[in-house]
Amino acid sequence: MLVFLKFILTRSIVFYLVCTGLVWQFLDYQKLVRNAIPQTMSRLTPPIDYFAEFVDKDSRYDPYKLMNCINYHQAVTQFFDFQKAEGFGMLGFCYDRLGNRHLAKDSYQKAISFNPDYFWPYYDLGVINYNEKQYAGAVDYFEKAIGLNPLKTVLLLSRSKVYNDVRLSKVGGTYDFIEGIKEGRKEAYILLMNSLYKNGSYPELWAISVDGIRQGLDTQGVFYYYAGLAAFNQKSYEKAVEFMQIALQNDPHNSDALLYLGMCLKIAGQEQMAQVLLEKAALLHKQEGSFIDNYLKARVRFF
Repeated sequence: MLVFLKFILTRSIVFYLVCTGLVWQFLDYQKLVRNAIPQTMSRLTPPIDYFAEFVDKDSRYDPYKLMNCINYHQAVTQFFDFQKAEGFGMLGFCYDRLGNRHLAKDSYQKAISFNPDYFWPYYDLGVINYNEKQYAGAVDYFEKAIGLNPLKTVLLLSRSKVYNDVRLSKVGGTYDFIEGIKEGRKEAYILLMNSLYKNGSYPELWAISVDGIRQGLDTQGVFYYYAGLAAFNQKSYEKAVEFMQIALQNDPHNSDALLYLGMCLKIAGQEQMAQVLLEKAALLHKQEGSFIDNYLKARVRFF
């Protein structure tokens, strides 16, 4: 009996020592991981001047530099819970520039899941759907984007290392996040209006365009043009004339507004004046192209 107890006691002590050793090894491993994170992030961080190039260019990205940026932001999403939204947002931008829209969409969706108040992933998903001619999807994301409180996104970006790296990269100044989101909201409205037009959703187009006018977003007559377009397609020709005229006051070279104004006058029986306007619209379109197309060059952004 004594021998048996001695055997049990010996085995218990050995088991205790083994467990203690394993625990200390695990704690040391966790410490090593924590200590390695800053070194890993420092090694992965793309050069600061690259961010300026990354932001300012619309095309012709160096795929190797993009992969460096992807590796860095993948590490951000793995190691830093408080910056997962921004990290996935930046990954979405990188994947879109590489032409991988599937991964871009997946990254943007993850960004939204970590911060549903983050404006840019909604905007970018709207842009991707718009460029794919999936206008119903574009409408959904643009409506969500303009419905957000922009101050929450500005606060998020101002506290984010990911974004402050970009802010400091601009030569001769910094990027203005507030101005960026103002531009983004205006672009979201314009792309939303065109998506509603493409879908034939004229009552909704009227509501959105008038809402943009009330908010003071119109500076070149674009919102007045879409309000007139919505009125025209609902056969409210007097309203269409009113808004197209205001659009032309903002920009007399708006060939699209001239075209619809001429069509309204033709419907009203003013054939001679209508013909003058239609010919002028055709000449302007030939010389300068479509007015509205200048506002529909949609591309993903991250501020």
